[in-house]
Amino acid sequence: MDSTFITAVAAACGSLVGAAATSVTTWITQRTQTVHAEREEKLRNREALYGEFITEASRLTVEALGHSLERPDTFVKLYGITDRSRLMATGPVLDAAEACIRQIIDLYAKPNMTVEQIRLAFERDRLDPVRDFSVACRKEFLQIAGGAYGA
Repeated sequence: MDSTFITAVAAACGSLVGAAATSVTTWITQRTQTVHAEREEKLRNREALYGEFITEASRLTVEALGHSLERPDTFVKLYGITDRSRLMATGPVLDAAEACIRQIIDLYAKPNMTVEQIRLAFERDRLDPVRDFSVACRKEFLQIAGGAYGA
């Protein structure tokens, strides 16, 4: 065989391998970026929804301290958020949301609290129906993010 021919074939093969390596590297990079973007979107959606739940549950908790439940439709928004959460939340988050709602309903059933009673309950750590929900959400975020969401 002619050495020129071998050199030309070797050069063509080298170019082909180089192009293939570049293509594969580009594909892997794009795939990794897509997976990362999907994970971030998933976290953002959950964070917004769970934040909405926390805001509404906190509002109802404070309202329950000084009022009795006059209208059951007071819980419409919170139930709606909870049901939307069922589309994506894990079991522990849903269990914590349902427990939170039960605690708020129990607060409405109790007699109205004075400022001093509220202060004492808060100091004794008995006045935070949303805490377990928040902890469950954080665990879920860490699981989705693979530990990269924060310590």
